[in-house]
Amino acid sequence: MTALTPTSAVLLGALAALGLAMLLCGVRIYRGPSLLDQVLAFDCFVLNVVGAVLVSSMLLDTTLFIDVVLVITLLGFVGTVALVAYVEGTLVD
Repeated sequence: MTALTPTSAVLLGALAALGLAMLLCGVRIYRGPSLLDQVLAFDCFVLNVVGAVLVSSMLLDTTLFIDVVLVITLLGFVGTVALVAYVEGTLVD
């Protein structure tokens, strides 16, 4: 078993903070008072997932997750734009 280095301790702390932020975003998505609040919380949740994947990539010392981050970011952006267009009414005729 390897010893916990200061760098990995900080990264584990960042991963825990991102996990807490994702939990709070999930609560806002579930309980949001309006649909726009839920869309904003969804966008924040996607950004937290991207951060968690990047921190995990740094912890594992690999670059294999960069493509995953790009796909998640693209899907999150498209999903947010689609939800906002739906809420504004420009998506539905």
